[in-house]
Amino acid sequence: MKKQSTATEGDPLMKNSLRRATIILSFTCALVTPCAHGIVGQPGTLDPFWATGSPLGPGKVITPVGSGVDRANAMTLQPDGKVIVAGVCSNGTNGDFCVARYQANGTLDTSWNGTGKVNTPIGSDGDSANALTLQPDGKVLLAGWCENGGGFAFCAARFLPNGTLDTAWNGTGKVITPIGIQGLASAMTLQPDGKVLVGGRCFTDTNNSFCAARYLTNGTLDPSWGGTGTGATPGIVFTAIGSGGSNAYTMTLQPDDKVLVAGYCGNGANYDFCAARYLANGTLDTTWNGTGKVITSFSDGNDEAYALTLQPDGRVLVAGYCYNGINSDFCAARYLANGTLDTSWNGTGKVITPVNSGGSYARAMTLQPDGKVLLAGNCITGANSDFCVARLLPNGTLDTTWNGTGKVITPVGSESLPTAMTLQTDGKLLVAGRCIGDTNEDFCVARYDGGPFGYQNCKPDLDGDGSFLATTDVLIYARVALGLTGSAVVNGITFPPTATRNTWPLIRDYLVTQCGMSLVP
Repeated sequence: MKKQSTATEGDPLMKNSLRRATIILSFTCALVTPCAHGIVGQPGTLDPFWATGSPLGPGKVITPVGSGVDRANAMTLQPDGKVIVAGVCSNGTNGDFCVARYQANGTLDTSWNGTGKVNTPIGSDGDSANALTLQPDGKVLLAGWCENGGGFAFCAARFLPNGTLDTAWNGTGKVITPIGIQGLASAMTLQPDGKVLVGGRCFTDTNNSFCAARYLTNGTLDPSWGGTGTGATPGIVFTAIGSGGSNAYTMTLQPDDKVLVAGYCGNGANYDFCAARYLANGTLDTTWNGTGKVITSFSDGNDEAYALTLQPDGRVLVAGYCYNGINSDFCAARYLANGTLDTSWNGTGKVITPVNSGGSYARAMTLQPDGKVLLAGNCITGANSDFCVARLLPNGTLDTTWNGTGKVITPVGSESLPTAMTLQTDGKLLVAGRCIGDTNEDFCVARYDGGPFGYQNCKPDLDGDGSFLATTDVLIYARVALGLTGSAVVNGITFPPTATRNTWPLIRDYLVTQCGMSLVP
């Protein structure tokens, strides 16, 4: 697909309407062959049309946000194409929550707090925003940790679409929740009902445990969630996994409201991948590997997971880096919906991908609609650390259409460490992290061309009953085209017993992952 014209590029409403109309009207494409959405440029190369005025050159942008060290830890994409990046920024003494918002062309969006940047202290002695999500109404949620008097607690903040704190949330726009002896939040997800889940690692007695808190829409703890595990209270769950401590770094919500959390756990000598699945009330789901927990070893060294994603078929991907005897390589595991390793993936359910000989460390992952898997992290090249991205085919092997090798290494600044990644609906890939510019670490983002890829399963049969009917499928498509979301999309529709997608979360997941649409929850 050629670069969009100025008219649609500057008009998000027009662009979204055209996208919806294309999906509704182009049934022939969906019925005959997967719809290919080609874009300019070799897959895996920097996008020459993004951030064209950047001092780093096109395709890369670097942004000082605070007065010293600024580290980006999370990123999300708005439906209008704007990019939000969050992390921790220096205030001269310690760190604050901070956010930068960029226009679709890579320039700072000055409608966000007047400058495109926001710095917000949460605790008294330093904060770090590590997770970010966007509400359907455009409000922005951040979660991470705060230090208060020497102790660490979960903390979160909610911002209005203009970048100011939303004081309707907990009265101040901020929430601080002491959890255990120490609580360090690193993940967050938003439920369709507006409740907010925050996960991380918490120190209880002698070791870290997985921990997760759920908040009501007003920012207070949800007493219907959990209250399980040593020292837990209503609204909080603790889960020990392994014999040497459990460290959760990522989480996601399934369409059936079950919650997946992943990270790494000690086995007495080193670390292994580990994950847990919870029911909607916060108790462990024992249908997941028989216990609600799973531990996966790749090597006799440290194997650390930092990223998690859910496939449309219910399979679960967990990624990070694994010891190779000298340093580390990208690695990933795929699990069946019951929590056991999926041996159809690379024969073992596990994939190890060396990106370069100096060591490669994956910290982010995303899934393309065609089933290809993108892993991003940093690669050590000599004395430097650079952005690096690998793309895997659905079977776990390297996709050599990505930069000719399946791998790409990109210097961004004099030293760079990516921590977040998101995929645009046109296939372009955004990777964010921290980079050294002149003297300090700053926020940095790179955008890559994704190359043409076909959407995996976009068909007119939206409810999955094997038929294309005016009373269900056409009606749902029409409502989505009109901009309806949530229960309004399915109200009054009688689904046949054979329908496999009969709720808005299931339908939305299909449209986003299989048809490439950008839709709010």
